[in-house]
Amino acid sequence: MDGEPLRWLYHRLLHDPKCMRTPGCTYGDGVICFVYFLGVLSGHSLLWAADKRHWPAWCRRVAIPSHQQLCKRLKRDTLQQLIAQLNEELRAQLPRGDSDSDSGGGEKAVDGKPLVVGGFSHDPDAAWGKVPDGWANGYKLHVIIDAASGGIDAFAVTSLRAGEATVLRRQLLGQVALRDCTLRGDANYDSNPTYRAVADAGGRHVAPRRKPGTGLGHHPQHPDRLRAVRELEQTPGGLADHKRRRNRVEQVLAHLVNLPFGLWGLPPFVRRLPRVRQWVAAKIVLYHLHLAQTLARQRAAA
Repeated sequence: MDGEPLRWLYHRLLHDPKCMRTPGCTYGDGVICFVYFLGVLSGHSLLWAADKRHWPAWCRRVAIPSHQQLCKRLKRDTLQQLIAQLNEELRAQLPRGDSDSDSGGGEKAVDGKPLVVGGFSHDPDAAWGKVPDGWANGYKLHVIIDAASGGIDAFAVTSLRAGEATVLRRQLLGQVALRDCTLRGDANYDSNPTYRAVADAGGRHVAPRRKPGTGLGHHPQHPDRLRAVRELEQTPGGLADHKRRRNRVEQVLAHLVNLPFGLWGLPPFVRRLPRVRQWVAAKIVLYHLHLAQTLARQRAAA
């Protein structure tokens, strides 16, 4: 178990009066959230995290409710809001791709990552979908990342069947400011509705076609799509430059997976869409906490 993130969570959640006082409850949301993050950090279930024999000695004096009460409290909206608040707080400590975070700008990239479960799983929320090496059953994490810091600006969790471009338009674009921003995607995001949605959000979309060099047909084409075709297919080195810039999202997903407490997969006790969303949200908080602490050490050493 990584001690530095756990100590930050301990002081942030258990020393904040707003987190420790929840109307109508004996235990504050901060206590419930701390126990949950302790399990997420170690990759174990809430039942494991509720057993203080697994805790570091320095934090065992914290009083916690029973496992049944922990499960009930985790379903409350206030807990989801607290996790989202921690994520926003940590994301704000990371650089952004533009000089003024309120005005947008810079470059971002969008992609999806499969979260596979067993083929014989009875999870009704999981679905079969395409993965790089064939077909699999499970969920998919969709992210928009900032190219400057690697921070995750928006994310959504869906079944593996959901189309990446559709999720971008319906769920991700409403979470992030794209004014004067270039959003880079792969061929899965090449469609006129996607170019239109990004343009309506104030940004510019760039994605290669599945079959470069072919015709565009007789349907009207969005101006940004025509511009992307010229930029990627008719400009020397355009496609290679796009892939190099978009590689940032691949690096972020690789980092998210390979951290000691990273999102390397879904454990068997994380099933059904609400639990998967909560687990992924906690992992992203820990990822942003890792980036923020690494940046703070680098600034202190400079």
